[in-house]
Amino acid sequence: MQYRKLISCFILLLCSRCLMAVELKTALTRIVINDKGFYTSIKVNDREIMSMGAYPIVSAVKDGQILLPKALKTTGNKFLLTMEDNQVLELIVRQQQQAITYEVGDISHAYNALVFGPVKVTLHEVVGEVVGVAQGGELAFAMQALNIKTNGGIPQEYAPAYGSFFKYAGSNTDLSVSSTPYYNFAVADATDGAVFQLSARNRSELAYRKVNQVEKVLVLPVTGSEGNITGARIALFGDQRSRILERIGKVEVEQGLPHPLIEGEWGKVSRGAMRSYLITNFSGEDMDMALDKTQRAGFKTIYHPDPFKTWGHFEWNPSLTKNGDQGIKSLADRASKMGIKIGVHTLSNFLTTNDAYVTPVPSKQLLKQGVLELIGNIDDVQTRFEVAASDLFNVPLTLNALQIGDELITFGKAEKNGDRMVLTGCTRGAFGTQKASHEKKEPLYKLWDYPYRTLFPDLDLQDAFAHRLADIFNKTGIRQISFDGLEGCMYTGQDYYATARFVTEYYNRLNNKADLINDASRLDHFLWHIHTRMNWGEPWGEEMRKGQVASRIKNQDYFRRNLFPRMLGWFLVRLAERNFEATSLEDLEWALSESAGFDAGYAMSINMKTLKDHGQINTLLDAMKNWDELRYANVFTEEQKQRLRDPETEWHLEKQNEKDFLLYPLFISDRFRCNLSEMQPGQPGGADWSWQSPEEGTYALRIKIEGEGAIANPSFTTSLGVLKIEGKLQANQYILLDHQGKATLTDQNYKVLSSLNVQGKALLPRGASGVSFACEGTGDSKPDVVVRYNTRLSPQKISKP
Repeated sequence: MQYRKLISCFILLLCSRCLMAVELKTALTRIVINDKGFYTSIKVNDREIMSMGAYPIVSAVKDGQILLPKALKTTGNKFLLTMEDNQVLELIVRQQQQAITYEVGDISHAYNALVFGPVKVTLHEVVGEVVGVAQGGELAFAMQALNIKTNGGIPQEYAPAYGSFFKYAGSNTDLSVSSTPYYNFAVADATDGAVFQLSARNRSELAYRKVNQVEKVLVLPVTGSEGNITGARIALFGDQRSRILERIGKVEVEQGLPHPLIEGEWGKVSRGAMRSYLITNFSGEDMDMALDKTQRAGFKTIYHPDPFKTWGHFEWNPSLTKNGDQGIKSLADRASKMGIKIGVHTLSNFLTTNDAYVTPVPSKQLLKQGVLELIGNIDDVQTRFEVAASDLFNVPLTLNALQIGDELITFGKAEKNGDRMVLTGCTRGAFGTQKASHEKKEPLYKLWDYPYRTLFPDLDLQDAFAHRLADIFNKTGIRQISFDGLEGCMYTGQDYYATARFVTEYYNRLNNKADLINDASRLDHFLWHIHTRMNWGEPWGEEMRKGQVASRIKNQDYFRRNLFPRMLGWFLVRLAERNFEATSLEDLEWALSESAGFDAGYAMSINMKTLKDHGQINTLLDAMKNWDELRYANVFTEEQKQRLRDPETEWHLEKQNEKDFLLYPLFISDRFRCNLSEMQPGQPGGADWSWQSPEEGTYALRIKIEGEGAIANPSFTTSLGVLKIEGKLQANQYILLDHQGKATLTDQNYKVLSSLNVQGKALLPRGASGVSFACEGTGDSKPDVVVRYNTRLSPQKISKP
């Protein structure tokens, strides 16, 4: 295959077996390394991009000390680097059509870690910290890992030493779900340049490391060749800035990296990667309705947020199917006939306590924080016992789970008493395991858990989780998955290797990878190649317009600089509840206009009850279809996108026919409140307000009652006329007036109760104007009347191709 042909042998300045500078080349990129093993030049398109300073081709860590190369000898395509401890490190170097690659060969087993570089370049206008690409001017340069044992960034415990030794620090990244320190990135933005820093850790020995604030956690070794640094491999390449994403795709193919296709195109350039989708808790019984609503919204995927009864073996929720994988396959087949795919939510390696890996006989591979020492024997009913004092109790957990033999025990409280910890309030035979007596010499393990009241598997059992998920996809035809909580893999103490291993084990086992959508709420370096996109949940305790707005916008820049498909997150369509009104069309179109402005897909979360009971659900679904069809067709101009993504703007899209639409800028007012209980004696019910409108025209209304009581016949007087709506409005109801002058009475979820007669026209002059509101009270109660209006500006015509 032409991508795998070597361009040429190494060009040595003198002799292959002498200590000399070496030149490496691939298309548009030229690298020179001196006889000490340090970079002296990195050029892209004949322009020098290497920063001033001394940067090694590799460095190593041994007993916490950084070791640099001091001599380079080449033999064929092997670089033999004599390190400062006089150990020889072998690097296999290849010049290929798309990239230069380094692969670690023989290396001292005494080395704790190896770092490719670090090396600093002058390009830093846009730094793709996760993908490993720095851009500046017309050029771009990349360093990328070629397998899961090679991670972006530097191991946490060595990062301060590297930053001090090479005199650099970088910018951290704050996203909607996390804050990531610069030393975890493939390339760090150092303000005056970009520092590339990829590494591999020696994982072959049992170790104790800091994990999630616990200082010394038992970290089991990675068995086989995967545990060694040997085989760690990276690619280096540069290109024109406008072609760097295309070049990455070619490198993926050349180097055998994952290269998933969406709708026939590479996923990183396919618009199919940014398709929006519906999240709802459908069951086998209401599947037809759920599919109809999905189709009405124009979505191609319906995604179940809670499909599994257990996590680990991933048994299906009985409300979804009672026939296991075959039952899900029948649902997927039904959806496929309508051109719709099914997706599912997982929590990656989180393990529920009702899973067969936990009960009735717990797996020996439950993830352990460490070993505790029993002070004495314990019988099978003892609920208070002592263990030797341990720092593992310094960070409180949720389940407080212990494992000894085939029994799980939970404790209520751990109190230190001298050199002992007294555990009280213990539950014996927890989670349906078998109570038993235990001798002092038996190992007692403290397990990891999570506030979701879940446990974790060790790295090998985690593989079984990944394989089960892949088997589900192979058997059922499901085509979308979200790896929520992927950071749970890091509880193993194996950092980004563990997250990459989980997803890669799943991905490599799939029979069909085409058109597979997989995402997560966060991203790491190697998984950039596998993940279709990122997406994440909204804080449901906030209104749609307020939930994570700043973070949603911040994430878009993160996607842009990391050359990644864009998503805007999850949005919730809700029914009325104690603290919130039902989602309105105006609320929804705010989210849809943001999606169009950023050209980013989204997930719309609408549970089945809302799909059934929201009075305007079809109007909302139609709006989703109209907006997303235009976004997907990429018909909005850049000027329109810029205006649409401003979160302070409001918009309405009106369909004229199958091709043509009108895009109206909206002005939506604050809420105006009339407290009828504060009227003076003899004063009619009403208020005088100052309203404004950017243009003269019609206005629409939403009127509601707060408190006990009712009103009738509300009227509004402006300088352009009087509007009167004939009808009675009670608590938990709305009067809605549209721009065509049609008024309806609805319940709190916008179900139409009746049409109302309207006298006059709703007109506002341009600018500020006085508005007199009046209504008739009914009964003795004096409620508040809450009014919100909106006006439309002149529309722009938008047409689909």
